[in-house]
Amino acid sequence: MLATLLAAIACDDGQADSDKVQVVTTLPLFADVIENVGGDRVDVAALLPSGADPHTWEPSPQDAKKVADADIVFVNGLALEPTALSIVEANIGEDVAVVAFAENVEPVFQHAGNDHLVDPHLWMDPDNAKAYAGVIRDRLMEVDSEGADSYAANLEVYAAEIDAEGEYLEAAADRVPDERRKLITTHDAFGYLAGHMGFEIEAFVAAGPGSEASPDDIAAIVSAVEEQDIPAVFTEPQVDSESETLAQIAQDTGARVCTLYSDALDDEVTSYIEMMRFNADEIARCLGGGDGG
Repeated sequence: MLATLLAAIACDDGQADSDKVQVVTTLPLFADVIENVGGDRVDVAALLPSGADPHTWEPSPQDAKKVADADIVFVNGLALEPTALSIVEANIGEDVAVVAFAENVEPVFQHAGNDHLVDPHLWMDPDNAKAYAGVIRDRLMEVDSEGADSYAANLEVYAAEIDAEGEYLEAAADRVPDERRKLITTHDAFGYLAGHMGFEIEAFVAAGPGSEASPDDIAAIVSAVEEQDIPAVFTEPQVDSESETLAQIAQDTGARVCTLYSDALDDEVTSYIEMMRFNADEIARCLGGGDGG
């Protein structure tokens, strides 16, 4: 019903007054990647605001208008942003492509997540993020063939930046002793990051934001921290209840509470490159490998 209402509101106005390609995506994180590839030939709008959790976000009528005006829409897929997808499907223009990154890339390795859910956070491995950028280049070329050379050149520059962050992650991992290369996080969002760095996901509070951890789940995390002498656990800025649970576990066990970013940006971390750099430094600092820099 909400999607229908938003669709009706979206029909009130005409298309955006711009000669640029109108691009809509779900997450500000993806908007950043699109802007790097699209450059000054695109206007990019993210449905979710900075700091919002894609699993629990609720839309506004203005979001329907964004979709209705789009020339192309990029989403992740794999159930990352179900509400945003419903708004896209209800308001997308005729013959406008909806491109799901997860359906258009081959992950560098198969991280399926836990027993019940597939981890949709493919971009947490920089090689997958580079593949996302390649999808963006190819699809922008389809809707704006005159910009093909520009998109190709932009991708070349941006891919080099992503490669540099991949190397930075690997250098950060080298500063962490082998026995401490274990992550305990709020939810199952870091398998691809762990794979790139040669770490293991030891445990997480819940499969996804909004899921509740059972007493047995919490007890298992406490045991893992204590028995394996894990020095730190990692919360996420956009995830409240699971972060509170993990902070309590840290208090009970004497572990440090540190931070990792997965699918939401904020005022401190404003781009994909900044996010990966922050995560690398935080892991190295909190797991005993020394400060990043």
